[in-house]
Amino acid sequence: MLDVHPPHKAIGSVSEFFLHLFTITVGLLIAVGIEGLVERHQHRELAEQARNSMTAEIRGNTTSLHEALQQIAAMRTKIKADIAAVEAVQNAPTGSAPTDVKLRIDYGGNTVDETAWRTAQATAALSYMPYDEASTFSNIYAEAEDFNSSQAPLADDVAAFTGLVRRYGVTKRPITREAADAMAERLGIWQGHLFRIRVAAKVLQNDQDAFLQHRKAEPLHSISDD
Repeated sequence: MLDVHPPHKAIGSVSEFFLHLFTITVGLLIAVGIEGLVERHQHRELAEQARNSMTAEIRGNTTSLHEALQQIAAMRTKIKADIAAVEAVQNAPTGSAPTDVKLRIDYGGNTVDETAWRTAQATAALSYMPYDEASTFSNIYAEAEDFNSSQAPLADDVAAFTGLVRRYGVTKRPITREAADAMAERLGIWQGHLFRIRVAAKVLQNDQDAFLQHRKAEPLHSISDD
């Protein structure tokens, strides 16, 4: 806060008045300049702290994302096996459906962190960064949020499939054609959700790797459902 003091003695002439006014003006300009320098230094420090925190968080998220992709692959393999099992019932001639169908309900999630990003937003640190840099962070964390939110339907998939298992009592008796049809539909939806998560993970992985390797990310034109 700037503090202007009155003169210690009465001003006796016009020249003294202008000298005093000049002294006050110079003092104010110096004070304002110093205050501006201090604020800019604080802003640079805030931006640097946010930059370091988000970079470290993104580096840590690469490990979480790698584990998530492995988990997604394992879940998709099990879903494919379950689909093949119920399709065997669907395609079997009347009265000859397999009786030893084994289904595996598996659920897991692996999210990435967004704490440093939320802190940077709360402190307005992004506004003190160059536009291109702030835009890069914003894009990566938008993809991170998309990846995290894309996993929400999995819990509903598990609940719905478990409900079908209980409804048709498949743990106690052979799966009927009706039960197989209902389960095939639910497993197909579940499979679609897993593919959606895999796409979000691949997009995020692509941009995170490019950022950490200090290069421009190459666009992903397609992601196969392998």
